[in-house]
Amino acid sequence: MAVISAVYWLAFLLSFVAAERGVVDVLSYVKYWLVAIVTIALEALSRPNHLRPTPGRMRHIALSVARRQWVWMLSSMTILLVFSRDLEISRAFIGIFAVMALLALFASNRFLIRWLSTFCATQFSRLRLRTLILGPEHWCESIIPEIKTIHSMLDITRVEATDKKERNTAEYARLVAEQPIDLLIMPPRHLPDATVIDLLRCGDRFGFRCWLPVELTRTYGRRFELQKVGCLDVLSPPVEPLENTSNQFIKRSFDVVFASFVVVTILPVLCLVVSLIHRMYSPGPLLFKQSRVGRNGLPFQVYKFRSMHVKNPDETQQATKGDLRIFKGGNFLRKSSIDEMPQFLNVLMGDMSVVGPRPHMEQHDFEFREIFERYGVRRYVKPGVTGLAQVKGFRGEICKPQDLRNRARLDNFYVTHWDVAMDLGIVAMTGISMIKPPKTAY
Repeated sequence: MAVISAVYWLAFLLSFVAAERGVVDVLSYVKYWLVAIVTIALEALSRPNHLRPTPGRMRHIALSVARRQWVWMLSSMTILLVFSRDLEISRAFIGIFAVMALLALFASNRFLIRWLSTFCATQFSRLRLRTLILGPEHWCESIIPEIKTIHSMLDITRVEATDKKERNTAEYARLVAEQPIDLLIMPPRHLPDATVIDLLRCGDRFGFRCWLPVELTRTYGRRFELQKVGCLDVLSPPVEPLENTSNQFIKRSFDVVFASFVVVTILPVLCLVVSLIHRMYSPGPLLFKQSRVGRNGLPFQVYKFRSMHVKNPDETQQATKGDLRIFKGGNFLRKSSIDEMPQFLNVLMGDMSVVGPRPHMEQHDFEFREIFERYGVRRYVKPGVTGLAQVKGFRGEICKPQDLRNRARLDNFYVTHWDVAMDLGIVAMTGISMIKPPKTAY
């Protein structure tokens, strides 16, 4: 909040020094500053677990967190600006603040949190946790560098190798009681259950915390989260952002508003233009529909402007460069992505989203699953009219396995890192690619 406050008032000064304006209604700017601060606080309270700050994780999630904070803050300020019809707020100020805020939020999330934890650990030794590491020698040697890298608040005072001397449960209890500690780190899979339970009780008795590194990522190659299912504690892969109900509501609201605008204002004009192209080059139905695989593997009918001749011998075959099935005007429809515009009807019907992995035919799904083992992650979200892979240039024919892997990796990145800012960026990049299509578009 302090960072945003500093950036806000710096942008305020810069905008009015540049504009050389006279009298300014400062109270109006105080109102927007308060909205920005409150929004940042609300965002922090509602942030999902996978974006919560920890010293070792911030370098990986800094951009996602900053982007989320920025979208929340700018959206709330824009809503206030629109509904209050405030003419006192300088548009130059909004532009300067938007750019400076994004940079400041990223820098604070990427560097400031880690620097503060390191500074506190260095300057205030009493804040550091006196730590005992208990476990086999090889495990202790491997875990110490990782702990020192990710957590500067730990002061490793002792290391006890459990494989050098046979000890019973009572001896372990005496061992941890010999010298005051704040934290005990021990591997549950290398110690008997009775010993682990007794050491946990010692923690309650003597007042120290216990960490039990389960090392699932190291063992299975992926992250897990602990969830409560009834009375069971279940370890499962992290929940994707769009499995969160509030995120689903936000995305669906955007889909309905955006798709309604396109269907009401743009689609009728395109229907007229495309019908004229059909009449000139390939008379027949305006729309083409085909079964595709949607969320959770459920089939649905996708709508497109027809870009191929009516007599099509094989509808499951992918379009290729110079494909004879595509009529003359159809090339323009496909390159400019105009043929995809009726899919906004699918968005309103709830089968698709504005942004998401592109839907494939069921036959292609079977084939692609054999090529890329994590291909099925895309099924966690609705397919999209446009997607991250498409705006990055990975569209058109899949000629070799690497083409599919490139697309699937970007689709998976979208699924696991979704936020509103990413959707807005993809929509903007899609508009640019419609005007200047990539070489892979045909």
